[in-house]
This record gives sequence, structure tokens and C-alpha cells, in this order.
Amino acid sequence: MRRASVLGFALAMAPLPAAADVTATYSIGKAQLTVEVDDSGDYRAEVPGAFALVRRGGDEFIMITHDGKVSATRSDVFFALLKTKAAKNAPTGGPGATTRFVTTQGKDEVVAGRKGSNWQIAPEAQGPAALVLVVSADPQLAPVGGVFQSGIARALDGFAPFFGNNMSFRDQIVAVFAKGTVLRLAGPENIVLQNVSGNEIDAGRFASPTELLDSAAFDAALSEPAQPAARP
Repeated sequence: MRRASVLGFALAMAPLPAAADVTATYSIGKAQLTVEVDDSGDYRAEVPGAFALVRRGGDEFIMITHDGKVSATRSDVFFALLKTKAAKNAPTGGPGATTRFVTTQGKDEVVAGRKGSNWQIAPEAQGPAALVLVVSADPQLAPVGGVFQSGIARALDGFAPFFGNNMSFRDQIVAVFAKGTVLRLAGPENIVLQNVSGNEIDAGRFASPTELLDSAAFDAALSEPAQPAARP
């Protein structure tokens, strides 16, 4: 399976029930990420042409676009596969498994008109920050925050082999995400909130995939070599 964005797949988790429909739009590198949560807690998180994570009722699905083809599976199948792949590919030792990190609070920031607190997770030996997050306690954004908070914990658990015994780093990341909803994140992925909408979301956005692959078929679909673009 191709290595994919940890923060992107991290969204395949159920948020807390929403008080009202809310849609948050983020820039993620050169792409766009939308997180839509309706008043029942169902959600769709999507980077068009790359992936979509959908929760409908008590079921969660992930749909990945590879070489123009969409493959879908249950989120629990995906995370189990992620953990298996990480265990096979994690290096022995390395900075992620040995470096001690500390969390410090910086100056508050305003992002897309929303005030948030700044948190930096950096090596204890005064190196550059590994992650800088701005999170908001804005209640309108709480359902979106629920997607990030619960999802990032499972994603980090899947990548636990890369941390070795250094789970303090994992715990510090989870603790900062628990403080509110991400407005800005600077790290392996740069995520920045662009706008928020409270408009009603079409229920069709939470439709279940018509075909679900098992773990082996999903892995095989994402491992297929990309076909060269057709010449004009």
C-alpha cells in the first residue's frame, strides 16, 4: 500500500454529535480539505481526487483514489492494515524513537477570523519545533475538532512502531489536539483553516460506498503501479 498522509487518513473516525451542521474548509499544501459534519454526527472529510472519509450512522468508510480508480473499505480494516504495514517498515531506533519532546504554549493567533491558542511540540534539546498547532475552543467548530481528535489518536497508534518506546511524543500530540479544533498546523503537512459554513449539508454527502473491499483486496488495489498518462 502506498504511504499516505497520516493527518489525512487520521480523519476516518467518528466525531462527537454535532449541535448543527458545520463545514470547515482547509488548505492542505496545494490541495483543499473539507470536513463536513451534520447534526447527527455523520461526516465526510475529503480531499477531492485523493480520498474521502465517510461516517454514516455507526459505520465508517474510507475511499482512496489511485490511478483514477476509487477503492473503498471500512475504516477499521484500513487502520488494521496501516498498523501491519508500519510494523514491517518502521526503522530500528532513529530520532522518532529516542528524542525527548516538550510542549510549550506560544502567543494566541487569529486564523480565518477565529482566535486560537498556539502550541509547539519540540525536541527537549531546543531544536526546531516538530509540530506547531493553533487550536480553537469555538463551540461551532467542536464537531470538526471531534473528527481530528479521535482520528489522530488511532492514526498515531497505527504508526506506533515508528515511535519505539517513545510514546510521550504521541501523547503530547493527542493532548494538544484535545484542547480544541485545529485552525493551523505546521509540520509534515501544513493545514490552514480557510472558512467555516453553517449551511445545511445534503444528506447525499454521507452516502455509503457501493462496494467494500477486504484488507487484501484494498491493499492490492493501492499497490498497483500507476499507468503512464496516455499520449495525445
